[in-house]
Amino acid sequence: MKRDRNEPARSAGRRKRILGLALVGLLLGCAGVFLVVETQPAFSAQVAHRMREIFGPRVVAGLETLVFQVQDAVKRWQYGTGVEQAEAPWASEPSPSPRPVRTGTGDPTGTPIPGTPAAPLPPATATERPGASPTGPAAPSPTPTPDEWQLPDLAPFGELAGEGAWQPYLYDTAGQVVARRTFLQPDPERPYAIVAVVAIDLARTRLHFVLGFSDPGLPDGPRGAGVIPEADRAAGRLLAAFNGGFRTANGGFGAMADGLVALPPVDGIATVGMYSDGTVRIGEWGDEIGEDPELVAWRQNCPLVIRDGGISDRVYNDSITDWGGTIGNSIVARRSGLGLDEAGETLYYFAGPSLNMPILADAMLAAGVHAGMLLDINHFWVHFTAFYPDESGAPAADPLLPDEMIDQVDRFLHPFAADFFYVTLQEP
Repeated sequence: MKRDRNEPARSAGRRKRILGLALVGLLLGCAGVFLVVETQPAFSAQVAHRMREIFGPRVVAGLETLVFQVQDAVKRWQYGTGVEQAEAPWASEPSPSPRPVRTGTGDPTGTPIPGTPAAPLPPATATERPGASPTGPAAPSPTPTPDEWQLPDLAPFGELAGEGAWQPYLYDTAGQVVARRTFLQPDPERPYAIVAVVAIDLARTRLHFVLGFSDPGLPDGPRGAGVIPEADRAAGRLLAAFNGGFRTANGGFGAMADGLVALPPVDGIATVGMYSDGTVRIGEWGDEIGEDPELVAWRQNCPLVIRDGGISDRVYNDSITDWGGTIGNSIVARRSGLGLDEAGETLYYFAGPSLNMPILADAMLAAGVHAGMLLDINHFWVHFTAFYPDESGAPAADPLLPDEMIDQVDRFLHPFAADFFYVTLQEP
């Protein structure tokens, strides 16, 4: 039988075509996942959770790493070629007074992790959103009264208007400012990595912690209720709420609220502690924070990011073990953090897309954090909501980053599966 001399060449050509089609399929698949992550964060978080249960966290971590790399490559191309331009997350001039926002419908019974997505709130218009400018000329900044709580503006990293300038954000019942917000652009390679910063006056507010009804917790251990107590939801009392830390499967870090220990503490881990007198501390468990009868709640998550006013060396180690079982710190993702100034009088919350650990640490240090820690990461889980009274006086949710925090924006007004923090006005 005569051998076809061209068969090896044809076989090689077929292999190249198959590899090419496989590569195109992979890219299309990643593009599809990227689109789902961007537009349906609750659904993508639910899928990731189920996949961890089936395949384990390591396999899912690898898949997520690939998705985040593709996502970042697409964004860098868009901004590098000028297809997209970096923008401030809100208007550079605040509105003269706090304004109510419209309410939306949510799932009053709660959801699994993250569960069936609740219907999102209608997006607030520019004139409804506190800190936004109405159509036309920007509204003037309110003139501060002599006793109004002030913060020095931060040195900007980039060139966006309003970067580092503190705006009034949350108010007490007399209209006095109890929290301010600004943003930073700390990554010179990623102009779209905008970090929102909220500074909260702890002299007039109180930080609380809620255990989720599903997580954190051991398989047969106790669980929380996942709800804000009715007394703290009273008109004019509830100010804001924001995400907690990693799921149990991604670290097993300790958590306690109201005497219920969902997970035992781990020595050497960054911990935020809330005390009976309203004091808040952030430090390492076993050093700055430990067992204390005055502790009413605490939450741990990863090592300290900022300690004694400096960035921890471990921030630069690119360790999945240190910074979560999902991704290492060389892969950018949406991240959140919590910090305190040296006097323990100002609480800072940080959140932004496309952040690695060193960039997040730079933003925390620039804001004046003396002790700081990482909170949750990834698209759905990083969430901060301010509350303003609607027409009936009930709290209505308004997300810190309305173009980013798009899914289940009123999640903390209903029983929630995962742990979270909330802020109220200090009792007289």
